[in-house]
Formats: sequence, C-alpha cells, structure tokens
Amino acid sequence: MKRISFISTLLVFSCFAYAQEPKISARTDSAQYKIGQWVLLHVDAQLPQGVDSLVPVPRDSVGPFEILAIEPAQPADGHQQWTFRLTMFDTGNVFIPPIAFAYRSNADTTFRLAYSNTLSLSIVGIPIDVKGDIKDIKPPLDAPWRFEDFLPYLIALAVLLLAGLAYYYYRKKRKEREAALLPPKPTIPPGQTALAALRVLEDKHLWQQGKVKQYYSEVTEIVRRFFEDQFGLLALESTSDEILDQLHRLPEAAPLQARCRSFLTTADLVKFAKYQPAPEEHERELRSAYEIVRTLIPKPSPEPEAQEVEDVR
Repeated sequence: MKRISFISTLLVFSCFAYAQEPKISARTDSAQYKIGQWVLLHVDAQLPQGVDSLVPVPRDSVGPFEILAIEPAQPADGHQQWTFRLTMFDTGNVFIPPIAFAYRSNADTTFRLAYSNTLSLSIVGIPIDVKGDIKDIKPPLDAPWRFEDFLPYLIALAVLLLAGLAYYYYRKKRKEREAALLPPKPTIPPGQTALAALRVLEDKHLWQQGKVKQYYSEVTEIVRRFFEDQFGLLALESTSDEILDQLHRLPEAAPLQARCRSFLTTADLVKFAKYQPAPEEHERELRSAYEIVRTLIPKPSPEPEAQEVEDVR
C-alpha cells in the first residue's frame, strides 16, 4: 500500500513538473494586409521558474509567409519577446501556423518544444482600375545622400592626395640630391651671347633679301638685350632716348655716346619712319653693334704678380 502511495505521489509531481512549460502567445497589428506588405508578428513568451530562455527553431518560412528578419528583445521579468518580419505575395485567407521554440529547464538536459498559437489573416490585392488608362512605370526614387555614402570616396581621395604629395616630395628631394652632385653649369657672359647672336644675324642675310625692317629690329634687340643683361638697364621696354639717358650714367659707355645714338636713331627711322638706308648703311649698322658690344665687355682684371717668399731659416 505504501508503495502504491509513493508511486502515485511521484506521478503527480512528474506531471506537475512537465506541465510547467512556457506560455507563448502570438499576435499581429492587423487582421488584414496588402500583398507584399510587411506583417509584424509579435511573439510574447512567459517563462516558468527554472527556464531561463527560449530559442526559436531556425527556419526560413512560416507557412506561406517568408521570414525576412527576427528581432529579439531583451528578456526581463520572466518574459521574452520577438518580432518576426513576414511577407507573402499571394492573396486570400491564410494562417500563420504555430512557431516552435526550443527550451530546456535547469534541472534537465533534454530540449523540449513549445509552440505559439495559430493566427488567421486576410491578404488582399491592390485594387486596379480596369477602365482607366494604362500608366507608365514610376521612375525610381532618389535616395537621400548620407555621409556614409561619400566616406569611401573621401578616403580614396585622401589616399590619392597623400600618395601624390609623397611622390612630389620624393621627386623634389631626388632632384635636389642630383643637383648637388652635378657640377654647376658654366654661365655664358652677356657679351659672348650678344656676339654669337650678331654672327647668326649676319649669316641670315636679311637685308639682302629685302627684309630690312626685320634686320634692324633684330640687330637693335640684340644690343638692347646686351645692355639689360650686362648692366641691368631696362633696355627692352625703353625708348631710344631713355636708353641713351641710362647709358649716360655709365662711365664705361661715355666714349660710345655718339655711336649708340647714331645706331639707335637709324634703327628707329627704319622701323617707324619707313626710311630706306643704302646698303653701306646696313653694313655700318652691324659694325656699330659689334663695336658697342666689344667695347662694353668687361675687361678681365690683371692678376697680381706673384710675390717671392724667402725661406726663413
């Protein structure tokens, strides 16, 4: 008799312990949705004592609905909630079947399943005006720009700028090192440059070809550039009178005042007054240019005589 009482008590406690499973309720925000519209299925579970959490059984769909996402909430006070984002592309009266959740009590290692309730929904289509005109497809909507959209391009631009600056700095330093290793280029004195230009002009035979005005323009430009490079005069942009006034201040140009005045005046008459000089005047103009340049070329200073140094014993 005692054995029968013990077994009966054990069965009662076992049934009571087994009956303590989570209570899961599911609901939606509406009983009717349009085709393709999101259906938010809210699931609330009451956890009995000894059960810490529930886990939804993984699956891609619930009945005719496709599961787009599952957003769990933080469990609190014996409750645990989820929001299932569902959708379907068919119309009619449909059911959301029970969703399985796995759980395990603290005193047991066996997983058990608990299910939510079944829901009935109505999925309706979009009303179509069959008598109206056929409308074109709407153009795509422009999504608003966000900073995150520009961030990859800004990073790429910054990397390119840094790479460009690094390359520029590298090339600059490399050229500086190469320039420091190379011997300095010899500078050609202005007088030598002017004499070489006069020889080139003489070989052109411009006035012999009837290009008198070009001949006088080039010969005066050579001499004017010599004045500018040798003495720092503003000869290229000055008039003949202004050049003569500047030469008057140079002691080394004093013997050439008359020669320079005749040289510049003849060229001005040809360029601006359509004066036609004789052939001997063309040659005299070139000789005057040679003489002016050669006379004003600085003469090298004589080297000091070597002094004899007697050895002091």
